[in-house]
Amino acid sequence: MKWATEISIPQGAAPLDYQSRIVLMGSCFATHMGERLHYYQFQQTTNPFGVIFHPAPMADLVHRALGGKSFESSELFENQGLWRCSAVHSTLAHPNPERALEQLNTALEHLGATLREASHLILTLGTAWGYRDRETGQLVANCHKRPAAAFEKELMAPDALAGVLMGMGIALRQANPGIRIILSVSPVRHIRDGMVASQRSKAHLVTAAHQMADAGMGHYFPAYELLVDELRDYRFYGADLVHPNEVAVGHIWERFSGAWVAPGARPVMEEVAEVRRGLAHRPLNPESEAHLAFLQSLSRKMEGLLARYPHMAFENPTS
Repeated sequence: MKWATEISIPQGAAPLDYQSRIVLMGSCFATHMGERLHYYQFQQTTNPFGVIFHPAPMADLVHRALGGKSFESSELFENQGLWRCSAVHSTLAHPNPERALEQLNTALEHLGATLREASHLILTLGTAWGYRDRETGQLVANCHKRPAAAFEKELMAPDALAGVLMGMGIALRQANPGIRIILSVSPVRHIRDGMVASQRSKAHLVTAAHQMADAGMGHYFPAYELLVDELRDYRFYGADLVHPNEVAVGHIWERFSGAWVAPGARPVMEEVAEVRRGLAHRPLNPESEAHLAFLQSLSRKMEGLLARYPHMAFENPTS
């Protein structure tokens, strides 16, 4: 007996393998997927400017990185002892303004370089609700705990969102004609806006993402639909009843990898996982002959992987 209606997900064109260079940007769910790719030692860069929920600030960063438009000191402001920038997440804030600016421009150069070399860009869209700075007119990536009166809240229409995404897609293809863009909508609900407003936002994002996919500029992966429909149970959420729990993230990863990871990469993933499990093992007697033999075997497996895939990095099992 089937206990859920399974969502049909087509096989991705040009799926990921160990030669792929992958960039992930967007909501905290992009971070979850990036962590899985990192675990299996794929070449990936995840959220170099931190978590960003709205497509417009995300697209602004892409345009900026590809255009080489550096951040300027005038774009920084101080709040609670840290120098911040409204275009990025608070993780890039710093007590020293010169250091904060240096961090921003280093991350910008890195993003530009990785996008030009990327085989895949995975965008996870979080919300269509945005906050526009009343003074600058900028749709910010993060409010940085500034007073609510400093912003005007707005819901971006589907066509406007699609325009933002397609404009970004055009710029990316001009800089990197071979890049593949995978679009998804984050399954994390934004209940601070209320459930109806959150659903409305997600509907706008889904519509915009499909407009881009229908135009042949991207591929849609149904992360949101997998949680709210295929899983459809609060046992797949964390204690806050908002974020997917580890079981849900694992399920969505399995569906993603089933559609978007090349079959030839799967044996390598299992080799990597075996090494990861071996490195996590904590023996009762670290000096026993059995454990020392285990470490030697583990080292040989690591050396074999590194010989084939020099980008991989493992800790020394004997340290």
